[in-house]
Amino acid sequence: MTEVRPVPHDVMRAGRAPEDAMEPTVETRAQWPPPDDPEARLPEVPRFETSAFAPLLVAVGERCLTDRYGTPPLPPDTGPRTALVLAATRGDLVTQAAIDHAVTERRQVPKPLLFQNVPSTALGHLSVVWGLTGPLVATLAIGDPLAAARATAARLLATGDAGQVLAIAADPADSPEAPGRAWARLYTTGGP
Repeated sequence: MTEVRPVPHDVMRAGRAPEDAMEPTVETRAQWPPPDDPEARLPEVPRFETSAFAPLLVAVGERCLTDRYGTPPLPPDTGPRTALVLAATRGDLVTQAAIDHAVTERRQVPKPLLFQNVPSTALGHLSVVWGLTGPLVATLAIGDPLAAARATAARLLATGDAGQVLAIAADPADSPEAPGRAWARLYTTGGP
């Protein structure tokens, strides 16, 4: 098993890859909202209600994977070597506010809210649908979320922990009506 060394905070803050990481190759990319349809509505994602956070991540991730592979799942030899990375400027504020409201009113918190409040659950959804079983990393981005996602992807590729990385960068909004923005990149080492 490959030893994973922590990335110094100044490297992640600057959005740079560590010295031992190579420059990853972008195989395909996607963004939300789509440039050709800025008023597009997010698709519904089963079990994710109240907030647009998870649908935002799932939509941009699926657009990126669909561009490269068509329909799910990935080929059986590709899924285990595909990592998932999320770098977001904040977590799911809408779901957290709903949880806080229930607690303040001394009501039981609906279990689905507890499930969807964890940012990696949206990545788990993508993993199940697409057959991705490589490493999963979710982090709070300090500064540019796309640079942070790229740096983490470069590190996973450099250490050999993944053959490709679906990296999602998100700047979610704090309203269910306005989901915010997200970008996805499918990174590889660029080799054969």
